[in-house]
Parts: sequence; structure tokens; C-alpha cells
Amino acid sequence: MFLIVYCTFAIAVFFWIFGFVKTAIIIGVLALGLIAYSFIRQEVNRRRLLKRRTVTNKSR
Repeated sequence: MFLIVYCTFAIAVFFWIFGFVKTAIIIGVLALGLIAYSFIRQEVNRRRLLKRRTVTNKSR
């Protein structure tokens, strides 16, 4: 995941250097969205696992 985001930001900087500012901003926002999506997905999975563990502990 880190590599994908890093490459996306590198592409955005490339466009920014050559004057395509709007395109660079769009790519940057998409990369930030990808980071946010990854974080949310990770938190949902973590909470799901915690719920599953607490249910099995209560049933013992």
C-alpha cells in the first residue's frame, strides 16, 4: 500500500513540475482518499476481530 501511495504522489509531483497543477491536485486528493480508505478498512477489520474475540471469551 505504501508503494502505491508513494508512486501516486510521485506522479502528482511530476505533473506539478510540468505545469499541470489541476491534474496534480486531483491525483494528490485521490492518493489522500486512498490513504483514508485504507485506514478506515483497517479500523473496521480491527473492531470486527475485537468483537469476535470478546464473544468467544464470554461464551467460555
